[in-house]
Amino acid sequence: EDPKLLHDILSLLANNIADYACYQIDSGAMIIQVFDSWAGHLPDGAFREFAFPYQKRVIDEIKRRHPETPIIIYMAPGEYSREGRRLAQLARTGADIVSIDHTIDFRRAREIIPDGIGIQGNLDPKVLRDGPLEEIREQTERILEAARGTRHIMNLGHGIEPDTPESHAAFFVKIVQSYATD
Repeated sequence: EDPKLLHDILSLLANNIADYACYQIDSGAMIIQVFDSWAGHLPDGAFREFAFPYQKRVIDEIKRRHPETPIIIYMAPGEYSREGRRLAQLARTGADIVSIDHTIDFRRAREIIPDGIGIQGNLDPKVLRDGPLEEIREQTERILEAARGTRHIMNLGHGIEPDTPESHAAFFVKIVQSYATD
């Protein structure tokens, strides 16, 4: 109903998020992740007007004040962002690393995201939760193999499910650590 008011609120939020991220860096954070929970639920026009400019503003301000600090950007999967539909836009925010969700194949994401930008992700959290262990191993190694030779941080493609067995999480970490030393 009142786009100007919304832009004013989003500007205030973006400025405060950037300030808080810089405070975290000033307090010792070595990397920052900007996490946008709802932008994937916005239709394209609304995303271009009400999300992207403010994502970019946050990252630009952090980079202006702390150019040496790597920044990761992540958009939770939503109706309009599944299967990598917004990865090209996220890559244009100025972030050093784009975190990809579990709805896109790693190789396809690598085709969309320019070479100079790293990728974080993207094991399906339900695979980690439900297993079995051999499935966790297979899926993790498939991602790691696809990422070989690229700038990659192994992670889930979304947050860990609260009911994930701790033994599954430990198994995942062990696979990643052993793969890195192979």
